[in-house]
Amino acid sequence: MFFHLQSFIFSLVFALGLELVALQQESFFYILFFLILLSFWANQKIYHKISFSVIPVVFSVSSMLMLYLIDQGNEKQVFIVLSSFMYYLTFLSACRVRRYKLDQTARGLMAASLMTTVFFFYTSVYGVYLNFAISLWFLMVVFLLVTFFMSYQYLELINSEKMSAWKYSVILGLIMSEISWVVNFWPFGYLTTGVILLIFYYIIWDIIQSHFLKLLSKKRVVANMILFSFLIGIILLSSRWLPNV
Repeated sequence: MFFHLQSFIFSLVFALGLELVALQQESFFYILFFLILLSFWANQKIYHKISFSVIPVVFSVSSMLMLYLIDQGNEKQVFIVLSSFMYYLTFLSACRVRRYKLDQTARGLMAASLMTTVFFFYTSVYGVYLNFAISLWFLMVVFLLVTFFMSYQYLELINSEKMSAWKYSVILGLIMSEISWVVNFWPFGYLTTGVILLIFYYIIWDIIQSHFLKLLSKKRVVANMILFSFLIGIILLSSRWLPNV
């Protein structure tokens, strides 16, 4: 099942909210509040578990912030279409997981939703940090808390031991909080920084997920480290070494 009517309707409302903000930025905070409520409500209708609302809510907030940071009208329209599609996949995966927790396709869609949300969150929040007078300690606390809650939502799904999911989510949050402090001294804009943060997050997340699924091996860890070190190197070499915000 790849079509779910409720998820489609909610994603359509989400897209209309983003369109309204693109046309009238003065309505930003009203639409932001509305989309947060929409995500809570959609989650209750589809998944019936309030803890699962973390990723949809963070995705909504991050999408709004990303839209605010985009200047070109055409780019905004492309972003609205893509983010609305991912919003749909988020609730589609929730619906399938609720029906059958071991649905591998649903887990894959949920992982894709998590990674998209992580990228939007890191990029948009760091962009706001660069554009406004926000303290670094506040950025680190936000990274810590939101990374913890997003990670816990997914890790709880693949691991029946809630305490283990909780501990590893805390570790992920602490690591990404420290990395946010490090990248603060790098001469890059928010898009490049967001990609780098996503890569770091994925490396650690994949190790934890492999551990829970009993797929972890030295070969897998080494392969991931080599691949993503190469990717980060390419990004650093191809990026402008001055903030472009």
